[in-house]
Amino acid sequence: VNCIYLNPIFKAFSNHRYDTGDYFSIDPLLGSMSDFEELINSAKNFGIKIILDGVFNHTGDDSVYFNKYKTYGEDGAYNNPNSEYVNWFDFVNYPNDYNSWWGITTLPATNKSENSGYVDFITNENGVLAYYTKKGVGGWRLDVVDELPSHFVKKITNSIKKVNKDAIVIGEVWEDASNKISYGNRREYFLGEELDSVMNYPSKNAILDFVNEKNFYSLKETILTQLDHYPKHVLDNLMNMLSTHDTFRLISAVSGVKVDNKSKLEQSKIELTESEYVLAKNKAKIASLLQYTIYGVPSIYYGDEIGMQGFSDPLNRKFFSLETADNELLNWYKLLGKIRKDYSCFNKGVFELIYSNNGGFVFSRKDERSELLIAVNMGEKSLEISFDGQFVNLLNDEVFNNRISLKKYEKGIFKVL
Repeated sequence: VNCIYLNPIFKAFSNHRYDTGDYFSIDPLLGSMSDFEELINSAKNFGIKIILDGVFNHTGDDSVYFNKYKTYGEDGAYNNPNSEYVNWFDFVNYPNDYNSWWGITTLPATNKSENSGYVDFITNENGVLAYYTKKGVGGWRLDVVDELPSHFVKKITNSIKKVNKDAIVIGEVWEDASNKISYGNRREYFLGEELDSVMNYPSKNAILDFVNEKNFYSLKETILTQLDHYPKHVLDNLMNMLSTHDTFRLISAVSGVKVDNKSKLEQSKIELTESEYVLAKNKAKIASLLQYTIYGVPSIYYGDEIGMQGFSDPLNRKFFSLETADNELLNWYKLLGKIRKDYSCFNKGVFELIYSNNGGFVFSRKDERSELLIAVNMGEKSLEISFDGQFVNLLNDEVFNNRISLKKYEKGIFKVL
């Protein structure tokens, strides 16, 4: 592990903290500013960087800036039409009618025009981004970046890079980010002034469809499209995840259990049977193998590596549970991490798709120092690969001579001997 991405850590009313209360305060439920600084320094000793969640499209209504409930005294945009913060928000009919994120009034939308004052508060040399980047954070993930105007995204990235040119800026984009149109504007994420990369939702969805046997072809199409559309540095830095705080947990997503017509209360009572869990784990292993070995950087949602279950939000946000940890699955993730670290071709190497048909998926990763063949099979028929020479499967040290044969759910990372 060399990065830890945290959901919002700033003081807020809710437990999810996407309703920022004070950008310059750490939420006391998490600790103090000195605790945060200690975390950064301790992580650095292990070669780990901390990535923060930047939530700049909205604040909380219970915040220093909006202050609807007077938690922070008598000032704030809601209470004082002469407040320094009143231009930070879009009031339709002051004070009760204002623009908010998707109509959720606890999340008043910020005014991101260049003269509102809010943009400078976030991006100037003493702003929020510079303040935390100077403390040593390794980068930022920008929440709902497609709702931020381009001029704001450019200022955000410029502010971060001024402090640390190597700090990464990752955008939350659920679609193809190279040709995204948002609010009538074609976005310029990859033209050099905005994002380093994005969350890889397209591959996430395609991998899950593949292992769930819904669509063997979408994985091929998604990968070829991204190879064609995304610049190489974007591909190398894609945030590859299989579940997030917004989606089903991995084990639940590949379990085959249908919850479309079930309430969250009903979903909360679902525990996979032993046979359901074994099948889901087989699928999860293939999904995570692809997550670790295609282009991009694997990002593990805490608890997926020990088999935690959970369907709709917030059932996917349970506390990390060592008591119920699946140590066999944990060792699988450790093995994937070790292989990825040992072979440089997974860092900036070339990706080449070799075969995709009938549930078989084969590709190579190679650079000047290493070359590996990765193969998985979700099809009913055996996947047969012929070659000249001798290969070893790094997952289990099995040696193959001139031919690799994989049955359903079998997989391998193969190296020439």
